[in-house]
Amino acid sequence: MKIKLTIFILLIFSYTGLLATEYSMNPNCLKAYDLILKIRFEEANTLLKKEKSANPSNNIIPYLENYQDFLRIIISEEEDVFNASSPLKKNRLIQLERGNEKSPWHLYCQAQVNMQWAFARIKFGEFTTAALELSRSYRQLERNQELFPGFSPNQSALALLDVLIGSIPENYKWIAGVLSYQGNVNEGIAEFRRIINSQETQINYPFLRSEGIFLLSFITVNFSASPEDAEYMAGLLQHPDNKILISGSPLLIYAASVYYLHNGKNNTALSLLLNRPKGPAYYPFYYLEYLTGIAELNKLNSGSKLYFLRFVVNFKGKNFIKSAYQRIAWIELLNNNNAGYKEYMERVRLMGSTDLDGDRQAMADANQTAPPDKSLLKARLLFDGGYYEQALQQLKNLNSSILTQPREQVEYTYRFARIYHKSGNTKEAIKSYSETFNQGKEFPFYFAANAALQLGIIYESSGNKEKASYYYRECLNLDYDEYHNSISQKAKAGLSGLK
Repeated sequence: MKIKLTIFILLIFSYTGLLATEYSMNPNCLKAYDLILKIRFEEANTLLKKEKSANPSNNIIPYLENYQDFLRIIISEEEDVFNASSPLKKNRLIQLERGNEKSPWHLYCQAQVNMQWAFARIKFGEFTTAALELSRSYRQLERNQELFPGFSPNQSALALLDVLIGSIPENYKWIAGVLSYQGNVNEGIAEFRRIINSQETQINYPFLRSEGIFLLSFITVNFSASPEDAEYMAGLLQHPDNKILISGSPLLIYAASVYYLHNGKNNTALSLLLNRPKGPAYYPFYYLEYLTGIAELNKLNSGSKLYFLRFVVNFKGKNFIKSAYQRIAWIELLNNNNAGYKEYMERVRLMGSTDLDGDRQAMADANQTAPPDKSLLKARLLFDGGYYEQALQQLKNLNSSILTQPREQVEYTYRFARIYHKSGNTKEAIKSYSETFNQGKEFPFYFAANAALQLGIIYESSGNKEKASYYYRECLNLDYDEYHNSISQKAKAGLSGLK
């Protein structure tokens, strides 16, 4: 009898061990994944609890739970959310490490958990731990690629690392050293395109389409200098199926609206933002208020102040706070309220951080003795919105002789260059960009650097690789602080593309 009981116990443990190896991306998990990407976390939790009850050994569950926590941390930037989620990582990884090594999900899920926590830690300044986690993630993905070369989710994760490491700023080069990996922006973008367009993605990994659109829009805006990449992204966002997908997801609305704002499609961005899904079913995403404020301000609508105020009052993170207060100050200035301008620029000095380019620029502007010229400011905002004729008229109506500061003088020429470029007047754009570069290269302003970058883009598009290379390199050689990361990343990507 004891022998039979022992065998029975062994069988039970053996069966339990088999259950622990399961990775089932079944309908419950796919739906939960979709809800997570739509930041409908409570509904996703309900499905994951149902799945945990029915299939407690399904290792997709801890992966999706971690994904949800990661998005909460990134969206809210709240230290309390980060601290509450941090202890859960260890147990999730322990559970995942016990999984079935013969499944392509086994190393992939572990790698994603490590990568997500690396990005979260970078957000909160834990750089050493982040580098170790990123290194671990990369090696797990590389090993998984060897074992399962056709596994699309793994290829997508490697493509993301390819882009990020290939465009890493100088102050983070040590991370690339830890990984012993260089990366390549253009190869990463090409891989994302392939995955998004793949029939296999549609059938077996539908979540990769949403993730791919989100990541590729982010990559195109921040790392690519190629007009062809921008054109491809525009087509992707305008595809009827993708428009439906985007309209139901605040996360994709964020990605699409950032792309549209970056490319002068202000009305399209504003329509998306104003019609986005809202309500208690969605996790609070206050950054969308900031973006709505930008879109309204680009139309010189002083009602944009309300959106910026909603953002700074509700958002508990540290990024974009200085930028938001700077824009409120601009609104006061354009309304001829100089006292209000000074009041909000003082808040720029006191609130938020200078981790991001936009916030650093706001801080630099707050330390200037004089406010910006109103006509130049209006021209900039109208240009950012894609209202090129109105922006050009602002500049033409401005008596440039009143611009006595070197910064204003360089910016005046630069604004003409940007408007001509986006309006399709390439000849005048080259002339004004060249003048901006020569006029501004000795100053610590970003105008000359971006002029060199844009000249590189123009010459590359026309097939003149020699001149394109020259201006990309000139851009990288300039000494300036404003928007340095974003401009230099695109110049590096431009050079990489030429090679």
